[in-house]
Amino acid sequence: SVVVGGRRAGREARDEGRSESARERRARAQGDSSRETRPQMAATMKVALVCLLAGLLFAGEASALKFRMFPNLNPKECVSELVPESQWDVVLDSVEANFRKAAKRNLTDFEIATRLASFRRPIQIEMGFLTMSPNPKDQSMKPIDYVITDAKGKVLSARTGVTQEEIDMKGHVGGKGPYTVCFTANKQFGVVEVDVSYFHINVPEAVGTKYAVHSSELSEEDIRDMQPTLTDEEIQYFAKEEHIIELKTDMRKLGSAVYQTYYEQQHVKQIILRQHRGIYHIATKTKIMGYIETFLIILCSVLQYVFVRRLFKNKKLMSVLGV
Repeated sequence: SVVVGGRRAGREARDEGRSESARERRARAQGDSSRETRPQMAATMKVALVCLLAGLLFAGEASALKFRMFPNLNPKECVSELVPESQWDVVLDSVEANFRKAAKRNLTDFEIATRLASFRRPIQIEMGFLTMSPNPKDQSMKPIDYVITDAKGKVLSARTGVTQEEIDMKGHVGGKGPYTVCFTANKQFGVVEVDVSYFHINVPEAVGTKYAVHSSELSEEDIRDMQPTLTDEEIQYFAKEEHIIELKTDMRKLGSAVYQTYYEQQHVKQIILRQHRGIYHIATKTKIMGYIETFLIILCSVLQYVFVRRLFKNKKLMSVLGV
């Protein structure tokens, strides 16, 4: 029994030694892996910091869209925009509610989808852009041509030889879009940089305003379905229906005014930026001309001193010789 107990004790001691050595190996492996991952984590943090700084630097850019046109390669570039989803969904909700109310019967999904697809209403197109040279030292004009078309390709407006423009087109009757503006650059003016300050398709309030009678393209159904509608929550909260309709109308008008003011300020900021570039170019040119003028004055003064000194030296020599 003493021999058996000694053997068991020896086996337990060897097992404990093996387990301790295994734990030491795992600890060393974890330490090596942690030392290897630390440089990787540091590199990742550096990359994230650089990306954050780049985002902060470029976040101050005031332009909505800026691009360059190379007339020799592709003289035409187009930009498209839709009515915002939030505005158009509200419009379609009112159309569907008024359509159901006027039908006075149960409508099928196909009838509702057909009515929503055929609905047309006044659209307001707002846009501001200007052109300049990509080279800050080049202050020459870069006129371009532009054409505005609707979703069916119908030309809504067109102009030629424009360097800056603010478009506020009201009264066009159409759908959600897209509405496209195509710019065409002239080869004789070289590379052109187009800075689009804002491009927005707005849905103005048309009930009881000039938009409702601006175009004869509006049908009676369209005018009827443009009326603001009330939800059950609004009916329970407010006292009278006419107050709610008036409030929703004023809110839509206020939204249009805020959009117009915001994008006009962006456009004015871009105009001021281009004027600042021109002033800086003129100031640099004036400074260089001043340096050249100062150098010429100093040179003339030196030459005058040399020639006068030589003149008096010749007269003194002639007097010594007795001439």
